[in-house]
Amino acid sequence: MMFATLPRILLNEFRTRRMARYALWVLVFGAALVAAIRFGVVMPGVWWLVFWVNLAVAGVYYFIRFVGFVRHRLLWPVLRRLVVTYLFISLIPILLILSLVAMGALVINGQFAAFLVEQRLRSRVDNLAQLNRLVLHEVRRATDKNPEAQFERVEKFFATELKADQESYPGLEVTLRLGAEAWAFRLNGQPLTQPVPMPAWLKPEEFAGFAVDGDSLCLRAVEQGETPLGVLTMILSQPLTPDILDQAGRGIGPVGVYLLAVENPRGPGRDLSVSSKTAELPPPMNFLDQTVSGRSAINFTLWSPTSDAPQERPVRVLATARLLSLNRQLLARIGELSSIYITGFKALALVFLLLGAFGLVIGWRLTRSITATVDRLNVATERVKSGDFSYRTNIRPHDQLSSLGQAFDGMTASVERLLHAAEEKSHLESELEIAREVQKALFPGSFPEVPGLRVFGVCKPARSVSGDYFDFQRLQGERLALVLGDVSGKGISAALLMAAIQASLRAQFYDGHVGPSLLSAEAVSTAEIVERLNRQLLDSTTAEKYATFFYAIYDPRTRTLTYTNAGHLAPALFRGRQIFRLDAGGTVVGLFRGIKYEQGKIQLEPGDVLVAFTDGLTEPENSFGEEMGEERLFGAARRALTLAPELIAQEIYREVDDWTGSPELQDDQTMIIAQAVAG
Repeated sequence: MMFATLPRILLNEFRTRRMARYALWVLVFGAALVAAIRFGVVMPGVWWLVFWVNLAVAGVYYFIRFVGFVRHRLLWPVLRRLVVTYLFISLIPILLILSLVAMGALVINGQFAAFLVEQRLRSRVDNLAQLNRLVLHEVRRATDKNPEAQFERVEKFFATELKADQESYPGLEVTLRLGAEAWAFRLNGQPLTQPVPMPAWLKPEEFAGFAVDGDSLCLRAVEQGETPLGVLTMILSQPLTPDILDQAGRGIGPVGVYLLAVENPRGPGRDLSVSSKTAELPPPMNFLDQTVSGRSAINFTLWSPTSDAPQERPVRVLATARLLSLNRQLLARIGELSSIYITGFKALALVFLLLGAFGLVIGWRLTRSITATVDRLNVATERVKSGDFSYRTNIRPHDQLSSLGQAFDGMTASVERLLHAAEEKSHLESELEIAREVQKALFPGSFPEVPGLRVFGVCKPARSVSGDYFDFQRLQGERLALVLGDVSGKGISAALLMAAIQASLRAQFYDGHVGPSLLSAEAVSTAEIVERLNRQLLDSTTAEKYATFFYAIYDPRTRTLTYTNAGHLAPALFRGRQIFRLDAGGTVVGLFRGIKYEQGKIQLEPGDVLVAFTDGLTEPENSFGEEMGEERLFGAARRALTLAPELIAQEIYREVDDWTGSPELQDDQTMIIAQAVAG
């Protein structure tokens, strides 16, 4: 049916669209060029350029139209779209995985080839080092009377013992040094006019590795040892020649090494390179046996007699091999066990194939179930877009796909609940903000000035509101009360108890004057004030609510600080290098009835600094679970004792932040700083 209507579609396209007629004439022009070539007519290259440019224009036009046709016509039904989706899901990942496997095989096997070549070269260096030790051991046993006899003995040893192995050591050069005497020869007995020099950095050491000596790359081993005639230095040097690279690339393929712009003391620097001469790639086993290349780097030591320290240059090693040939060598190292891995790999591939077929069947069944529910979900989505979150699809879940309808209903119900919860949360946040502003107003807006004392207080809540409390109260006779408290718990409940404590305190004082019962006393009793506060909290709060409390009164006439500490962390008074803890008082307030509190007194001297703080400054933990502790807090305060009170507080907070490493507070952090000055 489709093929019957195709000519009519093409004819209609030709009649209605200019680009169709343009594309047809381009094809006719191209056919004429091909026909002319077949008849032996040479066509100018510019004609072919014109043809390809016009064909590209027509191709881009019809490609864009084809994409639009596929998107708006072929893929409009959900069933077709899902079929195409499954094709992409199954086909593209397989192609990508196969491409990744192929690329990985090329890269890994190429590097494996370079690794094999490098290992063979290093094995040659190890052989030279072993040969050096063997010859030196034989020399130590000899009883030669002069260096010439010793040199001749070594040369004779090489000529006789390595005569059958000369092919394994092509171009081997031997240099012997005994004191100022030097002797150099090749393995075949030919003397050398220029012995290998000794670098200054090599005198007390042995060496086995790769070297750049002038304009040549070589394998070199140096051994030094005591003989009856003195210290004998034996240098075995084997130039890196094509023959050596042929042996290193045997069974692998061509090998090359190169070094860019080597420094040459005898002339300008130039590139050095050596390539194998006879090594060839093995014949391919099949079309999968592709050529791979790998690169590695070997550090060559610059062999310079004037250098005081060894210098290394990376020399590139390039190896070319066959993919399957390398795998065959790798499996050969495993031995008989290699067949087990190959069989297991084939079995796993078969299992994956069966799983893929099973997945295709499951995908087709899911496609049929998708088309049955997508319309109802689409209607529900449109209703939700219009703001109707009360609409439900009421789809009965009988599989995972159809359960999307139930999930959609649950989602809309959850969104509906979340909208109500968001409204309630917004209302609660506004109330918390009001509470925070109210609590902020309860703290001192400015710090009072009294003769001989500078004060500063600060509170950093861990949440919106704080359970810590500090205050400064002016009393009769220019006296100043310093108040610091820490309510049990956090949040709103702690903040309410803090407000109750403040109200209770201020109820005992009005406008800086004590109540009638305290007015007759020469000085206000801090212990009596705390006892009253304890009774009021017991009468007005629940049993589990309590607070630690520190209350102190400073008298500028006598420079005396009278205080009562009700279970609070003992404030620290810094005087020079001494620290006095203000711990006189009793237990916490609001927990036990009938408690009697004590009060303490201390004389303040100019330069004294009082630091009162809550546990939020000593108990924060770092990432290892270690607490800040009072010692670190005191150390931070001691560093800033000569500064203003607000700067002392900043230094303490900075120390706490550095310890925790987090901007979030673990507890409310409150402190009062009082600094005694002359006046």
